Amino acid sequence: MSLDNERTTVTSRSRGGTTRMLLPLVVARVVNRLGGFSMGFLGARLSVDLGAPMSLVGPVLAIFGLCTIPSRVLGGVLAHRIGSRRTLVVGLLACALAQAVVALAGSVATVVLGAVLLGLAQEIIEPATQGFVAEQVPAERRASGFALLSAAMSVAGVLAGAVAGLVAPFGVAWLFGVDAITSLAAAAVVAVLLVDVRPPREPGRSWRRSLSPRLLAWTGVGTVYGTLVMVVVLFFPLAVVRAGHPTAYAGWLLAVVAGFAVLAQRAVAHLETRVRPALLLVAGYVVLAGGLALWATGTVTGLLVGAALEGASGSLLLGTQQAVAAGMARPGDEAAVMTTYGLSWGVAAVLAPLVGAPLLERGPQLLWGAAAALAGLLAAGHLAAHLAGRVRGGRGQVRAVAQ
Repeated sequence: MSLDNERTTVTSRSRGGTTRMLLPLVVARVVNRLGGFSMGFLGARLSVDLGAPMSLVGPVLAIFGLCTIPSRVLGGVLAHRIGSRRTLVVGLLACALAQAVVALAGSVATVVLGAVLLGLAQEIIEPATQGFVAEQVPAERRASGFALLSAAMSVAGVLAGAVAGLVAPFGVAWLFGVDAITSLAAAAVVAVLLVDVRPPREPGRSWRRSLSPRLLAWTGVGTVYGTLVMVVVLFFPLAVVRAGHPTAYAGWLLAVVAGFAVLAQRAVAHLETRVRPALLLVAGYVVLAGGLALWATGTVTGLLVGAALEGASGSLLLGTQQAVAAGMARPGDEAAVMTTYGLSWGVAAVLAPLVGAPLLERGPQLLWGAAAALAGLLAAGHLAAHLAGRVRGGRGQVRAVAQ
């Protein structure tokens, strides 16, 4: 057997082994994602259903985001103490309860209570999920491992967008009711199918080691990207309505986002061992900037093509960024490292509504135009960092030859 054939066989086995290992987790995430479309409609629940002004919607969404920070930390602590499977079950059951509160609420105050509860529950499952991938998947396949979870969720997201399009005409509250049911179903799948991972023996030391300057800097970069993503998650349906389109149209566009995320995941699996992570990130941000710029047009064509580009960018960016963070973990520290990096999403969930609501108040064009500009700056920053690294590496090689 030639060397190239051996590499192909090893790569094939690695891919197949990764898929089998993550299958129960994938199934649970898919079931949960079938109802996960409701998150983007929290603003619409307040504004469209209950008539709350945007001056209230922004702070409420910011409070929701703020609550996800202790939620993420709690998830990391639970993953250390009781293991991945139990942590996932607890988090999914808590989400179901909070979603039921939002669905059944008859006043703005009750929806606010539900938003707080949902924020406190939302991120509990993430450290256990990401820590499981970081612990069990080989380093060279982590980007596609994380992307596999994202792609599986995107497959469900295609159906979820269709469900949102069908359910939304009956009222936004119904979306949260469906989400509560799917969270319960996902908890059952995890409880029955997932094989638990034994928690590390020294969680305190794992937390201290996870606070490295390098990881904290990468978490800061992730916060900027996370803010862009949360602006899309929280304001896209409302922006579609403000652009003069029906609420149901937002659900169908979210299905387009999910479908193109699936297609892009295959590209990540093919490229992750051939292309440097920095270049994958540059490509992802360029695609994202293009999609957001098209959304700024507000036209049906612009929204449709922009949704395809936004979905593709997510697979290029999310899996790569998480794989870089996971590579900074020592054996046994994976859950702690992914919890620390994951705090970027909690901070982003606070920043996004505080920035996004005032921009959307002035029009969807300004919101998406500003977001596209930020994505372009991130692309330029990663490209500059990559080129600077190559220059430093070249100088090091020249010194080595001279010596």
